[in-house]
Amino acid sequence: MATEKSNYDPLRNPQVDYDRTDLSPRGILLFLVGLLVCGVFVELVIWGMFRFMAKSDVLFPQPPANPMAATQPVAPQPSSRSILQNAPAVNLDVFPQPRLQTNDVRDMTELLQSERELLNPAQPFKDSTGAIHIPISQAMKLVAERGLPMRPNAPPEATTQAGGVRE
Repeated sequence: MATEKSNYDPLRNPQVDYDRTDLSPRGILLFLVGLLVCGVFVELVIWGMFRFMAKSDVLFPQPPANPMAATQPVAPQPSSRSILQNAPAVNLDVFPQPRLQTNDVRDMTELLQSERELLNPAQPFKDSTGAIHIPISQAMKLVAERGLPMRPNAPPEATTQAGGVRE
């Protein structure tokens, strides 16, 4: 039994330890402060560069405005517009051509009508290629009655008389 007062701890092995001088809270804190200062410096430099480039017409000339992007007078705002709508009202009478799908409901109705006319012609007719066009319902009935055209079965493979493999 040891009679002297020591810092003996039975759960701690003094031979298994790490070097406590490698990491210090002060070193980590200084590194983080230096990183913050460098980050702020870089942000300020980039901000200054963008301000310089935006105001410098000599080094960075601005291209001429596109004539298709002509300014247009804004139509008066109707009172029934939703507050949550984020697009301003556009006067379509002065919007430059080509206008792309200004009325999507009408365009879809026209597309469906043209598809119906193709699938259901009023009278059967023959086109310039010689194909006869009939209504789709009549064509489906004909396919159900006659069936689809099929190829004849392929002939069986030829084998030798001795039952060996063909060469």
